[in-house]
Amino acid sequence: MSSPPRLLSLLHDGQFARVWLFGLASGIARWLEMLVLGIYAYETTGSPFLVALLVILRMAPLPLFGSFVGVAADRFDPVRMLTVSATMITAISAVVAALFYNDMIEYWHVAVATAFSGLMWTTDLPLRRRILGEIAGPGRLSQAMGLDAATNNATRMLGPLIGGTLYQFVGGTGAYALSTVLYGLCIFLALTLSWRTMQAAEQAVKPTVLSDMKEAFRYAFTNRDVRSILSVTIVFNIWGFPFVSMVPVIGREELALSSFWVGILSAMEGGGAFFGAILIAIFAQALWFRRIYYYGALCHLILIFIAGWAQNVFAVFSLFFLIGIASACFGAMQATLIYAVAPENMRGRLYGLLVICIGTGLIGFTNIGLMAELFGAPNAMKIIAAEGLVPLLLIGWFWRELKN
Repeated sequence: MSSPPRLLSLLHDGQFARVWLFGLASGIARWLEMLVLGIYAYETTGSPFLVALLVILRMAPLPLFGSFVGVAADRFDPVRMLTVSATMITAISAVVAALFYNDMIEYWHVAVATAFSGLMWTTDLPLRRRILGEIAGPGRLSQAMGLDAATNNATRMLGPLIGGTLYQFVGGTGAYALSTVLYGLCIFLALTLSWRTMQAAEQAVKPTVLSDMKEAFRYAFTNRDVRSILSVTIVFNIWGFPFVSMVPVIGREELALSSFWVGILSAMEGGGAFFGAILIAIFAQALWFRRIYYYGALCHLILIFIAGWAQNVFAVFSLFFLIGIASACFGAMQATLIYAVAPENMRGRLYGLLVICIGTGLIGFTNIGLMAELFGAPNAMKIIAAEGLVPLLLIGWFWRELKN
């Protein structure tokens, strides 16, 4: 079966469609909130570091809880866990919407809410994407992960676009009211899912949580292919992905854009990522997975470095679109490669390790925030990109499977 029929068969699968829609709704809400809070923080404090700090707080749960969620995904019903996570984030968004509505919002409120919201992000890889892979099966894995990556990247376009528009015209109240509705939809979708394959796993005798975690770490460190995949993720999240926290700063300070146009600027990166992920979902072959992953991360860093030199609006918008395409190559293959190389009984735990590696972005957001405070946002982008190219080139040199 060719790629387009496989995509159609996935979308006609009711279980897959529910999990996919869960990712669509939660992704729009997540990126909407990230942009709105970034604009709010910069308007309130004028500090690039405090803007970056919100992203740091959102990512903090990843290294703290990623491994535990991964172990739990191999032990318990992931749908129940997703339902609990969606319920928590819905309540948090409703509280923030109420604070905006009553004009009681302060920076520390959004900081605390952002930290709790990061808990839901922790569940995405070990739970939701694992379910997607199980439903799709090996024959449709590339299409399932590619479609989900395309959808996630579309939310990186739609979320900021909607968030910037709402914040411009109705403020934080409207933005957070919408995110509350979207997260509420996630609860409904999770409640309508059935997950039969986990029943036997729940009844089986399991070793301790600690031994499960040790086994996953041991496997990752002794398997060169997995080690290389996780290393690229670490490099991308320390030196690549953190540039997104500078979008409100670049838009406001360097380009003098309104909230609406800052949303458009952020949406350009998401639009490029959506375009790239669609191409991957349609055309990517298994033999290309590692090259798409690695060279996507490499181009991402090079383009960020170039964007740091750009000074006119058209150049910045165009470069952000190209950065999005490179990001899609990395993002679509990240979960796909782990699922493809992991033993079946260890997928949840290795996804948990992947979440921890993503959580190293805490270092990157701290780094770019401090660099922006000291040298300005454009120079901060040049610095982090140059720093990241060194370890990424070394990983590529020693990764034998990349050359096969």
